[in-house]
Amino acid sequence: MKLVPLECVEEAERTDVERPKLGGVCERNAILLFTPDSILPDGWQEPWIRAGWNVTARPSEACAASTAHGPAPSAGNFAPLAVPKVSARNDIASVTQALGAANDGKPALPGIVGGMLRRSDFLSQLTRIAESDESTISVLMAIQVDQTPGLGAELDRTAAFDLEETICARITKLLSAQDAITIWLEFGFGVLVRRDSAAEIVDLADQICRVIRAEPIIVTEEPMLLSVSVGLALSPSVRSADPAQQWFATAHAAQGIAKRHGGNRHEGVLSREHEPMLAERVLIIREWVEEAKTGTNIIVEFQPLMPASAKAGQIYSVHAKLRDLRAPLNGVYRREYLRLARESGSMVMIDRISLFNAFETLEQERRAGRRTRLIVPAVIESLCGLAWRWFVEELRRRPHLRTRLIIELEVDSALLEKDNLMRIVRLRRFGVGVCLCGRSEDLAEVSAWSKLPGDFLRVSYAALNAACDADIQALAENLHSRERELIVTSVTDTASVRRLAGLGVDYLRGQALAATGPRPDYEFFPAD
Repeated sequence: MKLVPLECVEEAERTDVERPKLGGVCERNAILLFTPDSILPDGWQEPWIRAGWNVTARPSEACAASTAHGPAPSAGNFAPLAVPKVSARNDIASVTQALGAANDGKPALPGIVGGMLRRSDFLSQLTRIAESDESTISVLMAIQVDQTPGLGAELDRTAAFDLEETICARITKLLSAQDAITIWLEFGFGVLVRRDSAAEIVDLADQICRVIRAEPIIVTEEPMLLSVSVGLALSPSVRSADPAQQWFATAHAAQGIAKRHGGNRHEGVLSREHEPMLAERVLIIREWVEEAKTGTNIIVEFQPLMPASAKAGQIYSVHAKLRDLRAPLNGVYRREYLRLARESGSMVMIDRISLFNAFETLEQERRAGRRTRLIVPAVIESLCGLAWRWFVEELRRRPHLRTRLIIELEVDSALLEKDNLMRIVRLRRFGVGVCLCGRSEDLAEVSAWSKLPGDFLRVSYAALNAACDADIQALAENLHSRERELIVTSVTDTASVRRLAGLGVDYLRGQALAATGPRPDYEFFPAD
Protein backbone atom coordinates (compact mmCIF):
# COMPACT_ATOMS: atom_id res chain seq x y z
CA MET A 1 0.00 0.00 0.00
CA LYS A 2 1.10 3.53 -0.78
CA LEU A 3 2.24 5.63 2.21
CA VAL A 4 0.28 8.92 2.41
CA PRO A 5 2.57 11.95 2.91
CA LEU A 6 2.42 13.38 6.43
CA GLU A 7 2.35 16.98 5.13
CA CYS A 8 -1.14 16.69 3.66
CA VAL A 9 -2.56 15.46 6.97
CA GLU A 10 -0.79 18.16 9.00
CA GLU A 11 -1.93 20.83 6.55
CA ALA A 12 -5.53 19.71 6.86
CA GLU A 13 -5.37 19.71 10.65
CA ARG A 14 -3.73 23.12 10.89
CA THR A 15 -6.20 24.89 8.66
CA ASP A 16 -9.33 23.09 9.86
CA VAL A 17 -10.21 21.92 6.33
CA GLU A 18 -11.65 18.55 5.45
CA ARG A 19 -9.08 15.72 5.56
CA PRO A 20 -8.16 14.01 2.28
CA LYS A 21 -9.40 10.52 1.62
CA LEU A 22 -6.66 8.06 2.41
CA GLY A 23 -6.17 4.62 0.85
CA GLY A 24 -9.54 4.68 -0.90
CA VAL A 25 -11.45 4.74 2.38
CA CYS A 26 -13.89 7.49 3.40
CA GLU A 27 -12.59 10.22 5.73
CA ARG A 28 -14.52 9.12 8.80
CA ASN A 29 -13.30 5.48 8.62
CA ALA A 30 -9.97 6.11 6.88
CA ILE A 31 -7.18 3.66 7.68
CA LEU A 32 -3.54 4.20 6.88
CA LEU A 33 -1.70 0.86 6.49
CA PHE A 34 1.97 0.18 6.37
CA THR A 35 3.22 -2.96 4.69
CA PRO A 36 5.11 -5.42 6.89
CA ASP A 37 8.42 -4.54 5.20
CA SER A 38 8.07 -0.81 6.03
CA ILE A 39 10.90 0.52 8.19
CA LEU A 40 9.58 3.17 10.60
CA PRO A 41 11.81 5.25 12.91
CA ASP A 42 11.35 5.28 16.66
CA GLY A 43 8.63 7.69 17.74
CA TRP A 44 7.00 7.77 14.29
CA GLN A 45 3.57 7.95 15.96
CA GLU A 46 4.22 11.31 17.68
CA PRO A 47 3.67 13.67 14.70
CA TRP A 48 0.44 11.81 13.87
CA ILE A 49 -0.80 12.27 17.42
CA ARG A 50 0.09 15.96 17.28
CA ALA A 51 -1.82 16.26 14.02
CA GLY A 52 -4.94 15.01 15.82
CA TRP A 53 -4.92 11.23 15.11
CA ASN A 54 -5.44 8.27 17.43
CA VAL A 55 -2.75 5.61 17.10
CA THR A 56 -3.73 2.01 17.70
CA ALA A 57 -2.19 -1.44 17.11
CA ARG A 58 -5.04 -3.00 15.08
CA PRO A 59 -8.09 -1.74 13.18
CA SER A 60 -11.70 -2.68 13.61
CA GLU A 61 -12.71 -5.81 11.70
CA ALA A 62 -14.94 -3.79 9.34
CA CYS A 63 -12.19 -1.39 8.39
CA ALA A 64 -9.67 -4.21 7.96
CA ALA A 65 -11.99 -6.07 5.61
CA SER A 66 -12.81 -2.94 3.65
CA THR A 67 -9.16 -2.21 3.07
CA ALA A 68 -7.96 -5.77 2.51
CA HIS A 69 -10.58 -6.50 -0.16
CA GLY A 70 -10.74 -3.11 -1.81
CA PRO A 71 -8.95 -1.93 -4.94
CA ALA A 72 -5.53 -2.33 -3.36
CA PRO A 73 -3.90 -5.78 -3.13
CA SER A 74 -4.85 -7.78 -0.08
CA ALA A 75 -2.37 -7.68 2.78
CA GLY A 76 -2.36 -10.61 5.10
CA ASN A 77 -0.53 -8.87 7.91
CA PHE A 78 -1.17 -5.34 9.16
CA ALA A 79 1.45 -3.05 10.61
CA PRO A 80 0.44 -0.41 13.18
CA LEU A 81 -1.93 2.12 11.65
CA ALA A 82 -3.51 5.50 12.37
CA VAL A 83 -7.22 6.32 12.62
CA PRO A 84 -8.21 10.01 12.46
CA LYS A 85 -9.96 11.44 15.50
CA VAL A 86 -13.51 12.68 15.15
CA SER A 87 -12.79 15.02 18.06
CA ALA A 88 -9.60 16.09 19.82
CA ARG A 89 -11.30 15.25 23.11
CA ASN A 90 -11.04 11.49 22.44
CA ASP A 91 -8.18 9.67 24.08
CA ILE A 92 -6.78 12.94 25.44
CA ALA A 93 -4.46 11.05 27.78
CA SER A 94 -2.44 9.71 24.84
CA VAL A 95 -2.13 13.22 23.40
CA THR A 96 -0.91 14.68 26.67
CA GLN A 97 1.51 11.82 27.15
CA ALA A 98 2.91 12.28 23.66
CA LEU A 99 3.52 15.99 24.32
CA GLY A 100 5.46 15.42 27.52
CA ALA A 101 4.82 14.75 31.18
CA ALA A 102 2.59 17.16 33.06
CA ASN A 103 4.23 19.32 35.69
CA ASP A 104 1.50 18.82 38.24
CA GLY A 105 -1.24 16.34 38.86
CA LYS A 106 -4.23 18.70 38.99
CA PRO A 107 -7.21 17.14 37.24
CA ALA A 108 -8.80 19.08 34.42
CA LEU A 109 -11.94 21.01 35.30
CA PRO A 110 -15.23 19.40 34.25
CA GLY A 111 -15.76 19.79 30.51
CA ILE A 112 -12.25 21.21 30.05
CA VAL A 113 -9.68 19.39 27.90
CA GLY A 114 -5.92 19.76 28.17
CA GLY A 115 -3.15 18.91 25.73
CA MET A 116 -2.70 19.70 22.06
CA LEU A 117 -5.95 20.82 20.40
CA ARG A 118 -7.01 21.80 16.94
CA ARG A 119 -7.63 25.51 16.55
CA SER A 120 -11.39 25.12 16.23
CA ASP A 121 -11.58 22.95 19.37
CA PHE A 122 -9.32 25.40 21.20
CA LEU A 123 -11.58 28.34 20.34
CA SER A 124 -14.64 26.35 21.42
CA GLN A 125 -12.94 25.72 24.74
CA LEU A 126 -12.25 29.44 25.15
CA THR A 127 -15.96 30.10 24.66
CA ARG A 128 -16.96 27.55 27.30
CA ILE A 129 -14.55 28.96 29.88
CA ALA A 130 -15.49 32.58 29.13
CA GLU A 131 -19.13 31.71 29.77
CA SER A 132 -18.46 29.80 33.00
CA ASP A 133 -17.73 30.94 36.54
CA GLU A 134 -14.43 29.56 37.79
CA SER A 135 -12.62 29.97 41.07
CA THR A 136 -9.24 29.60 39.36
CA ILE A 137 -7.65 32.24 37.13
CA SER A 138 -8.03 31.43 33.44
CA VAL A 139 -5.50 33.18 31.21
CA LEU A 140 -5.02 33.04 27.47
CA MET A 141 -1.43 33.35 26.27
CA ALA A 142 -0.82 34.57 22.72
CA ILE A 143 2.74 33.53 21.85
CA GLN A 144 4.49 34.68 18.69
CA VAL A 145 8.05 34.10 17.52
CA ASP A 146 9.76 37.50 17.33
CA GLN A 147 11.63 36.57 14.15
CA THR A 148 8.44 35.58 12.27
CA PRO A 149 8.77 38.03 9.30
CA GLY A 150 12.21 36.70 8.37
CA LEU A 151 11.33 33.06 8.96
CA GLY A 152 8.21 33.26 6.82
CA ALA A 153 10.26 34.53 3.88
CA GLU A 154 13.14 32.05 4.24
CA LEU A 155 11.52 28.72 5.12
CA ASP A 156 9.49 26.37 2.96
CA ARG A 157 6.37 24.74 4.35
CA THR A 158 8.06 21.59 5.60
CA ALA A 159 10.80 23.50 7.43
CA ALA A 160 8.21 25.88 8.92
CA PHE A 161 6.14 22.95 10.22
CA ASP A 162 9.23 21.36 11.77
CA LEU A 163 10.16 24.61 13.50
CA GLU A 164 6.64 25.10 14.85
CA GLU A 165 6.65 21.55 16.23
CA THR A 166 10.00 22.13 17.93
CA ILE A 167 8.86 25.36 19.58
CA CYS A 168 5.54 23.79 20.54
CA ALA A 169 7.38 20.90 22.21
CA ARG A 170 9.50 23.30 24.27
CA ILE A 171 6.43 25.19 25.46
CA THR A 172 4.50 22.01 26.21
CA LYS A 173 7.18 20.72 28.56
CA LEU A 174 6.36 23.65 30.85
CA LEU A 175 2.60 23.09 30.87
CA SER A 176 0.41 21.13 33.25
CA ALA A 177 -2.09 18.40 32.42
CA GLN A 178 -5.09 20.74 32.38
CA ASP A 179 -3.44 23.31 30.08
CA ALA A 180 -4.31 23.40 26.38
CA ILE A 181 -2.18 24.53 23.46
CA THR A 182 -2.81 25.08 19.75
CA ILE A 183 -1.01 26.45 16.70
CA TRP A 184 -3.22 29.23 15.38
CA LEU A 185 -0.98 31.61 13.40
CA GLU A 186 2.24 31.25 11.47
CA PHE A 187 4.82 30.66 14.21
CA GLY A 188 2.10 31.66 16.66
CA PHE A 189 0.60 29.63 19.49
CA GLY A 190 -2.34 29.88 21.83
CA VAL A 191 -2.00 28.50 25.34
CA LEU A 192 -4.87 28.31 27.81
CA VAL A 193 -3.75 27.97 31.42
CA ARG A 194 -5.60 27.89 34.73
CA ARG A 195 -3.80 28.70 37.97
CA ASP A 196 -4.65 29.74 41.52
CA SER A 197 -2.81 33.09 41.38
CA ALA A 198 -1.56 35.67 38.90
CA ALA A 199 1.99 35.16 40.20
CA GLU A 200 1.97 31.59 38.87
CA ILE A 201 0.90 32.86 35.44
CA VAL A 202 3.69 35.44 35.38
CA ASP A 203 6.23 32.79 36.41
CA LEU A 204 5.09 30.50 33.59
CA ALA A 205 5.33 33.31 31.03
CA ASP A 206 8.87 34.07 32.24
CA GLN A 207 9.79 30.41 31.85
CA ILE A 208 8.41 30.25 28.30
CA CYS A 209 10.44 33.27 27.21
CA ARG A 210 13.53 31.87 28.90
CA VAL A 211 13.33 28.31 27.55
CA ILE A 212 12.83 29.42 23.92
CA ARG A 213 15.77 31.82 24.12
CA ALA A 214 18.03 29.53 26.13
CA GLU A 215 19.20 27.21 23.34
CA PRO A 216 19.50 27.66 19.56
CA ILE A 217 17.03 25.76 17.36
CA ILE A 218 18.24 23.96 14.23
CA VAL A 219 16.55 25.60 11.25
CA THR A 220 17.47 24.22 7.79
CA GLU A 221 20.58 22.64 9.31
CA GLU A 222 21.69 25.92 10.85
CA PRO A 223 21.43 26.85 14.57
CA MET A 224 19.25 29.90 15.10
CA LEU A 225 18.64 31.79 18.35
CA LEU A 226 14.93 32.65 18.55
CA SER A 227 12.73 34.45 21.07
CA VAL A 228 9.02 34.91 21.65
CA SER A 229 6.68 37.67 22.75
CA VAL A 230 3.85 36.61 25.06
CA GLY A 231 0.54 38.40 25.52
CA LEU A 232 -1.53 37.59 28.62
CA ALA A 233 -5.27 38.14 28.96
CA LEU A 234 -7.85 37.26 31.59
CA SER A 235 -11.14 35.84 30.40
CA PRO A 236 -13.53 38.62 29.30
CA SER A 237 -15.55 40.06 32.18
CA VAL A 238 -18.20 41.44 29.83
CA ARG A 239 -20.10 38.82 27.86
CA SER A 240 -20.09 39.35 24.10
CA ALA A 241 -21.50 37.57 21.07
CA ASP A 242 -18.12 35.92 20.40
CA PRO A 243 -16.14 35.75 23.68
CA ALA A 244 -13.41 33.56 22.17
CA GLN A 245 -12.55 36.17 19.52
CA GLN A 246 -12.74 38.95 22.11
CA TRP A 247 -10.39 37.03 24.40
CA PHE A 248 -7.98 36.34 21.56
CA ALA A 249 -7.99 39.99 20.48
CA THR A 250 -7.02 41.11 24.00
CA ALA A 251 -4.19 38.59 24.26
CA HIS A 252 -2.98 39.39 20.76
CA ALA A 253 -2.91 43.13 21.55
CA ALA A 254 -0.79 42.43 24.63
CA GLN A 255 1.54 40.28 22.55
CA GLY A 256 1.95 43.12 20.03
CA ILE A 257 2.96 45.51 22.81
CA ALA A 258 5.50 42.98 24.14
CA LYS A 259 6.99 42.76 20.63
CA ARG A 260 7.16 46.58 20.29
CA HIS A 261 9.11 46.70 23.53
CA GLY A 262 11.82 44.49 22.07
CA GLY A 263 10.38 41.00 22.34
CA ASN A 264 11.52 38.12 24.56
CA ARG A 265 9.11 39.37 27.20
CA HIS A 266 5.46 39.24 28.25
CA GLU A 267 2.81 41.89 28.68
CA GLY A 268 -0.77 41.77 29.90
CA VAL A 269 -3.27 42.75 32.55
CA LEU A 270 -3.81 40.04 35.17
CA SER A 271 -6.04 42.07 37.46
CA ARG A 272 -9.58 43.40 37.21
CA GLU A 273 -8.87 46.42 39.41
CA HIS A 274 -8.91 48.77 36.40
CA GLU A 275 -12.30 47.63 35.12
CA PRO A 276 -14.57 48.72 33.51
CA MET A 277 -11.61 50.04 31.49
CA LEU A 278 -10.73 47.47 28.82
CA ALA A 279 -7.45 45.61 29.17
CA GLU A 280 -6.28 46.92 25.78
CA ARG A 281 -6.85 50.46 27.05
CA VAL A 282 -4.88 49.75 30.21
CA LEU A 283 -1.97 48.39 28.19
CA ILE A 284 -1.75 51.37 25.85
CA ILE A 285 -2.02 53.85 28.73
CA ARG A 286 0.83 52.00 30.44
CA GLU A 287 2.93 52.70 27.37
CA TRP A 288 1.96 56.35 27.29
CA VAL A 289 2.67 57.01 30.97
CA GLU A 290 6.13 55.53 30.43
CA GLU A 291 6.64 58.00 27.58
CA ALA A 292 5.37 60.78 29.87
CA LYS A 293 8.48 60.40 32.04
CA THR A 294 10.31 62.44 29.43
CA GLY A 295 7.46 64.94 29.06
CA THR A 296 7.15 64.33 25.31
CA ASN A 297 3.50 63.30 25.04
CA ILE A 298 1.78 65.59 27.58
CA ILE A 299 -0.72 68.21 26.43
CA VAL A 300 -2.06 70.90 28.77
CA GLU A 301 -5.59 72.29 28.36
CA PHE A 302 -7.80 74.70 30.29
CA GLN A 303 -11.44 74.46 31.33
CA PRO A 304 -13.35 77.43 32.77
CA LEU A 305 -15.30 77.18 36.01
CA MET A 306 -18.68 78.83 35.65
CA PRO A 307 -19.15 81.46 38.40
CA ALA A 308 -22.43 80.89 40.23
CA SER A 309 -22.44 84.28 41.94
CA ALA A 310 -21.50 87.87 41.10
CA LYS A 311 -18.59 87.86 43.59
CA ALA A 312 -16.96 84.76 42.07
CA GLY A 313 -13.72 85.31 40.14
CA GLN A 314 -12.33 83.99 36.86
CA ILE A 315 -10.93 80.51 37.45
CA TYR A 316 -9.81 77.79 35.07
CA SER A 317 -8.85 74.23 35.90
CA VAL A 318 -5.71 72.87 34.25
CA HIS A 319 -5.95 69.47 32.57
CA ALA A 320 -2.80 67.55 31.58
CA LYS A 321 -3.70 64.77 29.15
CA LEU A 322 -1.63 62.16 27.34
CA ARG A 323 -1.48 62.45 23.58
CA ASP A 324 -3.46 59.88 21.57
CA LEU A 325 -2.58 60.16 17.88
CA ARG A 326 -5.64 58.09 16.98
CA ALA A 327 -7.92 60.62 18.71
CA PRO A 328 -5.96 63.90 18.96
CA LEU A 329 -8.90 65.94 20.26
CA ASN A 330 -9.57 63.50 23.08
CA GLY A 331 -6.43 62.00 24.53
CA VAL A 332 -6.24 60.37 27.96
CA TYR A 333 -7.29 62.47 30.95
CA ARG A 334 -6.17 62.25 34.55
CA ARG A 335 -9.06 60.12 35.77
CA GLU A 336 -7.88 57.32 33.45
CA TYR A 337 -4.11 57.50 33.78
CA LEU A 338 -3.67 58.62 37.42
CA ARG A 339 -3.34 55.19 38.99
CA LEU A 340 -1.15 53.77 36.21
CA ALA A 341 1.06 56.86 36.21
CA ARG A 342 1.56 56.65 39.97
CA GLU A 343 2.52 52.99 39.62
CA SER A 344 5.08 53.83 36.94
CA GLY A 345 6.45 56.91 38.73
CA SER A 346 5.39 59.33 35.97
CA MET A 347 3.10 61.63 37.97
CA VAL A 348 5.83 63.97 39.22
CA MET A 349 6.83 64.79 35.62
CA ILE A 350 3.19 65.20 34.53
CA ASP A 351 2.54 67.56 37.46
CA ARG A 352 5.71 69.54 36.71
CA ILE A 353 4.62 70.07 33.11
CA SER A 354 1.21 71.21 34.38
CA LEU A 355 2.69 73.63 36.90
CA PHE A 356 5.19 75.09 34.44
CA ASN A 357 2.42 75.71 31.89
CA ALA A 358 0.31 77.26 34.66
CA PHE A 359 3.07 79.70 35.59
CA GLU A 360 3.62 80.69 31.95
CA THR A 361 -0.11 81.14 31.33
CA LEU A 362 -0.56 83.25 34.46
CA GLU A 363 2.26 85.51 33.29
CA GLN A 364 0.47 86.03 29.98
CA GLU A 365 -2.89 86.65 31.67
CA ARG A 366 -1.32 89.19 34.06
CA ARG A 367 0.27 91.09 31.19
CA ALA A 368 -3.12 91.15 29.43
CA GLY A 369 -4.65 92.75 32.53
CA ARG A 370 -6.84 89.80 33.51
CA ARG A 371 -7.23 88.51 37.08
CA THR A 372 -7.24 84.86 36.05
CA ARG A 373 -6.58 82.12 38.62
CA LEU A 374 -5.68 78.50 37.80
CA ILE A 375 -6.41 75.28 39.66
CA VAL A 376 -3.66 72.71 39.04
CA PRO A 377 -4.18 69.10 40.24
CA ALA A 378 -1.11 67.53 41.85
CA VAL A 379 -0.21 64.40 43.78
CA ILE A 380 1.43 64.76 47.16
CA GLU A 381 4.65 63.27 45.74
CA SER A 382 5.03 66.44 43.65
CA LEU A 383 5.38 68.43 46.87
CA CYS A 384 8.31 66.37 48.16
CA GLY A 385 12.05 66.15 47.53
CA LEU A 386 13.48 67.58 44.32
CA ALA A 387 10.03 68.31 42.91
CA TRP A 388 9.21 70.50 45.91
CA ARG A 389 12.51 72.36 45.67
CA TRP A 390 11.83 73.13 41.99
CA PHE A 391 8.34 74.38 42.87
CA VAL A 392 9.63 76.61 45.67
CA GLU A 393 12.23 78.15 43.34
CA GLU A 394 9.48 78.99 40.85
CA LEU A 395 7.39 80.59 43.60
CA ARG A 396 10.34 82.70 44.71
CA ARG A 397 11.11 83.69 41.11
CA ARG A 398 7.48 84.69 40.43
CA PRO A 399 6.10 86.02 43.75
CA HIS A 400 3.46 88.08 41.91
CA LEU A 401 1.77 84.86 40.75
CA ARG A 402 1.49 83.06 44.08
CA THR A 403 -2.03 84.17 44.93
CA ARG A 404 -3.25 83.28 41.43
CA LEU A 405 -2.20 79.64 41.73
CA ILE A 406 -4.39 76.98 43.39
CA ILE A 407 -3.05 73.46 44.00
CA GLU A 408 -5.70 70.71 44.04
CA LEU A 409 -4.99 67.69 46.26
CA GLU A 410 -7.01 64.51 46.60
CA VAL A 411 -8.03 63.63 50.15
CA ASP A 412 -6.84 60.14 51.10
CA SER A 413 -5.10 58.42 54.00
CA ALA A 414 -1.67 59.65 52.82
CA LEU A 415 -2.78 63.28 52.84
CA LEU A 416 -3.84 62.99 56.47
CA GLU A 417 -0.31 62.17 57.60
CA LYS A 418 1.36 64.89 59.66
CA ASP A 419 4.16 65.64 57.16
CA ASN A 420 1.70 66.05 54.30
CA LEU A 421 -0.59 68.30 56.29
CA MET A 422 2.44 70.48 56.97
CA ARG A 423 3.04 70.68 53.22
CA ILE A 424 -0.45 72.13 52.82
CA VAL A 425 0.31 74.66 55.52
CA ARG A 426 3.54 75.67 53.76
CA LEU A 427 1.70 76.18 50.48
CA ARG A 428 -0.79 78.52 52.12
CA ARG A 429 2.04 80.43 53.83
CA PHE A 430 3.49 81.08 50.36
CA GLY A 431 0.09 82.51 49.41
CA VAL A 432 -0.80 79.56 47.15
CA GLY A 433 -4.41 78.45 47.37
CA VAL A 434 -5.35 74.82 48.17
CA CYS A 435 -8.35 72.95 46.83
CA LEU A 436 -9.34 69.63 48.41
CA CYS A 437 -11.26 66.94 46.53
CA GLY A 438 -12.05 63.26 46.79
CA ARG A 439 -13.88 60.36 45.18
CA SER A 440 -16.56 59.91 47.80
CA GLU A 441 -20.17 60.61 46.86
CA ASP A 442 -21.26 60.72 50.50
CA LEU A 443 -21.88 64.36 51.44
CA ALA A 444 -21.34 63.62 55.15
CA GLU A 445 -17.83 62.37 54.36
CA VAL A 446 -17.23 65.33 52.07
CA SER A 447 -18.19 67.70 54.90
CA ALA A 448 -15.44 66.16 57.03
CA TRP A 449 -12.83 67.28 54.50
CA SER A 450 -13.75 70.90 55.17
CA LYS A 451 -11.98 70.60 58.52
CA LEU A 452 -8.64 70.26 56.73
CA PRO A 453 -6.68 73.42 55.88
CA GLY A 454 -7.78 74.59 52.44
CA ASP A 455 -9.40 77.39 50.46
CA PHE A 456 -11.71 75.43 48.16
CA LEU A 457 -13.67 72.22 48.42
CA ARG A 458 -14.44 70.37 45.16
CA VAL A 459 -17.46 68.05 45.18
CA SER A 460 -18.84 65.90 42.38
CA TYR A 461 -22.25 66.61 40.90
CA ALA A 462 -23.24 63.00 41.71
CA ALA A 463 -22.59 63.61 45.42
CA LEU A 464 -24.91 66.62 45.45
CA ASN A 465 -27.59 64.74 43.55
CA ALA A 466 -27.58 62.11 46.28
CA ALA A 467 -28.09 64.75 49.00
CA CYS A 468 -31.02 66.95 49.93
CA ASP A 469 -31.00 70.72 49.37
CA ALA A 470 -30.79 71.45 53.09
CA ASP A 471 -27.53 69.48 53.44
CA ILE A 472 -26.01 71.19 50.42
CA GLN A 473 -26.92 74.63 51.73
CA ALA A 474 -25.55 73.78 55.17
CA LEU A 475 -22.21 72.68 53.64
CA ALA A 476 -21.96 75.89 51.58
CA GLU A 477 -22.75 78.09 54.57
CA ASN A 478 -20.20 76.27 56.71
CA LEU A 479 -17.50 76.89 54.08
CA HIS A 480 -18.46 80.53 53.58
CA SER A 481 -18.30 81.18 57.31
CA ARG A 482 -14.59 80.27 57.13
CA GLU A 483 -13.97 82.17 53.89
CA ARG A 484 -13.83 79.03 51.75
CA GLU A 485 -15.59 78.30 48.50
CA LEU A 486 -17.50 75.33 47.07
CA ILE A 487 -16.84 73.94 43.57
CA VAL A 488 -19.11 71.39 41.89
CA THR A 489 -17.62 69.41 38.99
CA SER A 490 -18.83 66.93 36.36
CA VAL A 491 -22.09 68.84 35.95
CA THR A 492 -24.16 67.16 33.23
CA ASP A 493 -27.50 68.93 33.64
CA THR A 494 -27.51 72.61 32.74
CA ALA A 495 -31.04 72.96 34.11
CA SER A 496 -29.71 72.52 37.66
CA VAL A 497 -27.34 75.50 37.49
CA ARG A 498 -29.87 77.97 38.91
CA ARG A 499 -30.82 75.59 41.74
CA LEU A 500 -27.19 74.99 42.78
CA ALA A 501 -26.41 78.70 42.65
CA GLY A 502 -29.34 79.34 44.94
CA LEU A 503 -28.01 76.77 47.44
CA GLY A 504 -24.71 78.63 47.81
CA VAL A 505 -22.43 76.83 45.32
CA ASP A 506 -19.67 79.18 44.13
CA TYR A 507 -18.40 77.52 40.92
CA LEU A 508 -19.66 74.88 38.47
CA ARG A 509 -17.60 72.84 36.02
CA GLY A 510 -18.55 70.34 33.34
CA GLN A 511 -18.29 69.65 29.62
CA ALA A 512 -21.99 70.46 29.30
CA LEU A 513 -21.25 73.98 30.58
CA ALA A 514 -17.90 74.75 28.96
CA ALA A 515 -15.43 72.44 27.23
CA THR A 516 -11.66 72.28 27.66
CA GLY A 517 -9.49 74.17 25.21
CA PRO A 518 -5.85 74.97 24.46
CA ARG A 519 -6.11 78.54 25.85
CA PRO A 520 -7.94 80.33 28.69
CA ASP A 521 -10.13 82.44 26.40
CA TYR A 522 -13.62 82.02 27.88
CA GLU A 523 -15.83 85.12 28.15
CA PHE A 524 -16.94 85.08 31.79
CA PHE A 525 -20.22 86.45 33.03
CA PRO A 526 -21.84 86.07 36.45
CA ALA A 527 -24.88 83.81 36.89
CA ASP A 528 -28.23 85.38 37.75
